[in-house]
Amino acid sequence: MAAVDFLFLDRPTVESLLPDTRTLLDIIAGGLAAHGRGEVVLPAKSHLHLDDRFNGHFNILPGYVAAANVAGIKVIGDYVENYRHGLPSEIALLTLYDPNTGAPTALIEATTLTWLRTGAVTGIGARHLARPDSRVVAHIGARGTAFSNLTALAELFDLAEIRIASKRPETGERLAEQVGARLGLSARAAPDVRTACDDADIVVEATRLERPEILIHDAWLKPGSLLVTYGWVMAIDPRTADTVDKRVVDDWTQCQNGGALYPLIERGLLRQEHIHAEIGQIVCGERPGRTDPGERILFWHRGFAISDIVLGHWIVAEARKKGVGQMLTLWRDREE
Repeated sequence: MAAVDFLFLDRPTVESLLPDTRTLLDIIAGGLAAHGRGEVVLPAKSHLHLDDRFNGHFNILPGYVAAANVAGIKVIGDYVENYRHGLPSEIALLTLYDPNTGAPTALIEATTLTWLRTGAVTGIGARHLARPDSRVVAHIGARGTAFSNLTALAELFDLAEIRIASKRPETGERLAEQVGARLGLSARAAPDVRTACDDADIVVEATRLERPEILIHDAWLKPGSLLVTYGWVMAIDPRTADTVDKRVVDDWTQCQNGGALYPLIERGLLRQEHIHAEIGQIVCGERPGRTDPGERILFWHRGFAISDIVLGHWIVAEARKKGVGQMLTLWRDREE
């Protein structure tokens, strides 16, 4: 009797299975390296734009990872005013599939996964692109991915200070308290973006703007600093893309379909020949990362399905080992 059964993992179950930060970084680095070696299938993500109706949109991220022999699709809503409803700005579901048959194998709540894998990519980018003696981090924005960014950076660097600038001061204060309590680091809410960026070694732009606005001016980024950006709408000084010593992205094809620096691509000011490398090429050793302590480097990551899939695949394996989650039946043939 043929049947299609799949594993369902709700948010509490997913959170009970999450890897520690070091393991998380290894999992995501493996996915990035596979991308750098060309061992994945990664169509460009697509979008269902409802911003003019509901101030939100959906991102659809498909992909396939050969090493794990698994395909997956993540659908994530990004709604800037969800805090008014007591909800995170991002809510996601990940489905995994057997590429041999097309049958679903797992349905996973993926909001937390999205935060973790985004933070891991920020951290892995910094491991290769920031100065190893980086001590001060400026984090611009305090939404869902913020704590994951800082957790990854804290795992990799001996941080002395974290400064957080947020549009809503209460969220910056809350994040600073969370960082202090859970990571044991000195963190404070900065009164403005410039104060946060002053003499920072690593600057992370993780905002959710409704329209382009220069929040981080080029003159505020010191020699030797790393700027990480991944918001949907441009929040950094356009001049920075021209003045930095190296520009690194996660996937150039996806960058040509939208995101923070897409307006520069549209205007012909940012082209493939300007890109030093994709981060996967650096992780797998095909291209160098930072080679000079004085370099200013820009890392733009849009996020892609490979990271979601490798992390989801690891969590599903853990769930099966521990016998947790709920098996659901999509359909089952009736016996003759």
